[in-house]
Amino acid sequence: MVKALILHGGAGSWRASKVKDKALETMKKCTIEAWNVLVKENSSVEAVVYAVKCMEDSGYLNAGVGSVPDILGNRTLDAGVMASNGLLGAVAGVTKTKNPVVLARIVAEETPHIIIGGYGADELAVAKKLPILPPPPKHVMERYYEGLQKLFKGEIRSEFWRGIWRFVENNKDYLEAVKRIIDTSDTVGAVAVDDNGVLAAAVSTGGVIFKLPGRIGDSPIPGAGFYADENIACSATGFGEMIIRAMPCRMLAELVKQGMKFREAVNEVINRANELVGKDTMGFIAVSRDGEIGWAYNTEAMLIGYITRKGEVFVSFKP
Repeated sequence: MVKALILHGGAGSWRASKVKDKALETMKKCTIEAWNVLVKENSSVEAVVYAVKCMEDSGYLNAGVGSVPDILGNRTLDAGVMASNGLLGAVAGVTKTKNPVVLARIVAEETPHIIIGGYGADELAVAKKLPILPPPPKHVMERYYEGLQKLFKGEIRSEFWRGIWRFVENNKDYLEAVKRIIDTSDTVGAVAVDDNGVLAAAVSTGGVIFKLPGRIGDSPIPGAGFYADENIACSATGFGEMIIRAMPCRMLAELVKQGMKFREAVNEVINRANELVGKDTMGFIAVSRDGEIGWAYNTEAMLIGYITRKGEVFVSFKP
């Protein structure tokens, strides 16, 4: 068997990001450290959870500490973990937990459930003495306030966010709350295979910025935001609503199971996603049981990191 690992830090434009350099540094650090875990422990589960936790801790990616606020300025976090050995767990709507991916693993390993959400998930984190989510970094809130003002002025063209704003305008309580705020999209993930042939995927996100409170995206949903079986492991990023409709990770698993070659299947999934939900909607990373890594996206860019078979570190926004 052969080891392989690939991380993503989110699909999107990245052009307007004020922390691109920090995001690249984070991806390089987390890629190297997660690879070292994979080599030392020979456990794909340990490696992907470590990788995602590392990205959650950075504050420069939309997960954990760096999670973006919803339309009213609050944060709710989602995460999931799955492996070909039967491990499966996820959390949704977490508000007080710094590392939802660790909590998702606890759900998988220590409870009879698959998804635990909201207050109950946070209470489980307290019971397991997991670190508390700190306040958002300054750059995250700056992005939030700047974007909120653009929404209010009608300067954002994306139909997704315009749809959210139409809802806000048509509901007085929301509109008044947003006005008070004015006055005063990305996910992270990792996939790996170890020498035992176990494939694993992990994902974590703060959700899409300006989402309505209570919205749950693709990240805690197996087959959509993450998936692993005996052939592939996959982690997706982008607009959760579109990813749920297209189910790219489940689609990839089915194509490979039907006999399609891994790399061909990766390309086919993004082509079908384009037809199902349109372009500029998503990206994903994947690894095969033979140690092949792959990625595809229909956005302007996607941040990825991996180690080549020669031991070289590759980190880029546009591979």
